[in-house]
Amino acid sequence: MTPPETLTAKGRQTRDAIELAARKLFAERGFHGTTLADITSAAGKSSAVFYRYFDDKEDLLASLAESFLHDIVEPSGTRVPLPESPQDSDYFTTVVTGYWNLFRQNIGIMIAVAQLGATQPRFAQVQHEFRRFGMDMVAESVRRAREQGYAQDLEPEHIAAAIALLFENFTVVVVGKPDTELQISDADAIRTLSTIWKKTLYGF
Repeated sequence: MTPPETLTAKGRQTRDAIELAARKLFAERGFHGTTLADITSAAGKSSAVFYRYFDDKEDLLASLAESFLHDIVEPSGTRVPLPESPQDSDYFTTVVTGYWNLFRQNIGIMIAVAQLGATQPRFAQVQHEFRRFGMDMVAESVRRAREQGYAQDLEPEHIAAAIALLFENFTVVVVGKPDTELQISDADAIRTLSTIWKKTLYGF
């Protein structure tokens, strides 16, 4: 397997094509419903070429998940402010919109990591890092609300875990399972999550 940092421009292009095909197929069919042959066919590459870049399908998923976490999720978290006041509804809407769009684009990775995380420590750790990102953000918002005189009876870490898990499961059901009876538009989903988060902190 060729290390990513040693790839030529053409090698990077080939690896990107394989990752793009996998990302799309994981979202459409799920990790277990996607074969290596599906991925190479969609990418227009041979299995021999695939093995130059990845050990197997799980190695490919790990690469996608780690890139998503370290290149997109973590940097986006450093740019998120905190609510200016209890009336700052725009804060919650803006943050939830960013979260929703980010995870909608990567829902296949999220679902696949969750599936494998149930049995494999490697993916359980990645899933924990995904969750930690959201939990840290929510916990900080609880502390801000406490500074403003609200949420005095709320434990930041407990509320953070509850809201982060609610967001995660809600997103998986609404975005990851389009055939479900629960049909919610993006705008309504964002409004729902924003309202739950804000009312938990401020009560209105």
